[in-house]
Amino acid sequence: MSPPRDAPITTLEHLDDELGDLSASWQPRGAELGDFLERWEQGWNTRDLDALQRMVSEEIVWEDPAMHGETVCGRAQFKAFTETFFRAFPDVTFQGIGRPFVDLAGVWMGVRWRMTGTFTGELQIWSKQLGASPAMIAPTGNSFDIEGIDLYEIHDGVLANYAIHYDLLGFSQQLGLFT
Repeated sequence: MSPPRDAPITTLEHLDDELGDLSASWQPRGAELGDFLERWEQGWNTRDLDALQRMVSEEIVWEDPAMHGETVCGRAQFKAFTETFFRAFPDVTFQGIGRPFVDLAGVWMGVRWRMTGTFTGELQIWSKQLGASPAMIAPTGNSFDIEGIDLYEIHDGVLANYAIHYDLLGFSQQLGLFT
């Protein structure tokens, strides 16, 4: 049940306290997180699946609009989805945009990005609902340029939860899948 409209929001009551603690939560991790982001972007841009797999936990949970309501759970599924992605977009590149966003507790971080590439390989639809032989989409040769945001939860130096947010319809239109 949600609080009445005029009720104070607990988070806002403690905002000043939380902001004061922000540097204590994040400062010791600054170098670690900066290193993680640099290696993460490099792994994606060089399509180094081995490096990317070392950066995720065994129990990684990954959400992406392209998964059609499904999630990737575990390193094996992380590898399978990423291979599908690299096969469809072999020239994909990512670039971080602006400053990262950090949560007050020092666990989650958000990073805006720009992704460019060309749809030159077959794309397998990622959905368990489609059975053992999901549909394949033939490449269109279309280029794309989209922006989005990644949300990272990092524990013990590896990615535990990963959520990607972007305009899937706009992306699909650029790929030539919709007009």
